[in-house]
Amino acid sequence: MVKIKKIRQEGLRIEAKMETPHRTLIRAGDNSLRLDMTEMLGGTDKGLMPLEAVLAAYAGSLNVVGNFVAKTMDFDLGGWEFTIWAEFDPRGIWGLKRVARPILVVHVDARVATAEPERRLAELRKKMAERDPLHNLLKSAGVKFQEKWTRVAPKSSGQKTRKK
Repeated sequence: MVKIKKIRQEGLRIEAKMETPHRTLIRAGDNSLRLDMTEMLGGTDKGLMPLEAVLAAYAGSLNVVGNFVAKTMDFDLGGWEFTIWAEFDPRGIWGLKRVARPILVVHVDARVATAEPERRLAELRKKMAERDPLHNLLKSAGVKFQEKWTRVAPKSSGQKTRKK
């Protein structure tokens, strides 16, 4: 059984500063990152584009929430890799049309290193979808998901086995 430590909710806070018209420096506590556009779109390509950062945050959230859920399920997770891409309608940015849902579909290709059966992987994914705040934020914005979760053989060295 996993014990959950109660923590005080302090909220989320970042500070952002324009470096160029296309590049922004973001700080959160002692950490920072830069968002930028590609040179083709007027930027300097010194950071992720903002919508790429949304997908990156989703991948990070899948990893953190997924590991927590796997631990609570006693799920044998040897690791995973995600490829995530989105179908995006850029007409709103360019002022060509009002676009209510610029991100139409998020595609997730997950490769999960586990010896667990498909049924347990499906259970893990269902619980992750229920608990992941970024998944639910995108879903509530009307984004559709196309997902492919594939089990791959875990590496044998140092692999823990699940208690039966």
